[in-house]
Amino acid sequence: MISTARHQRGFSAIIALVLIVVFALIGAYMATLVGTQAITSTLSAVGIQGWFAARAGAERAAHAVTVGSGCGDVPASITPANTGGFTVNLTCNAVSIQENPPPDYNVYQITASASRGNPGDIAFVSRTIRMSVTDAPPP
Repeated sequence: MISTARHQRGFSAIIALVLIVVFALIGAYMATLVGTQAITSTLSAVGIQGWFAARAGAERAAHAVTVGSGCGDVPASITPANTGGFTVNLTCNAVSIQENPPPDYNVYQITASASRGNPGDIAFVSRTIRMSVTDAPPP
């Protein structure tokens, strides 16, 4: 007569092995999930910095066109202070508006594109702001 305890000797080892594999897979999944969440949070914060850098560039261009002599006073690119290494490229287009009765005025269309990194990199961030400014006299 064969005892039942002798037939069940390897069963506990198989269960333990399956549990170890399952817990290892869950741990690997959780590590990947935490890493992805950290990268996403970081890129979100950097995207906000990019938006502020583009906003700073657009406001600088708006000041240049309203105080200076138009689009000729807007620099092609700037690197605002304290923005984490963003470079802001600026473009300005002027449209002359002729009213009847005068005075005539200009509408300036300003585009500020802030970027950091190289396209294709995981840490590449780019934000663009478009703004219209006029030198029309107040009503």
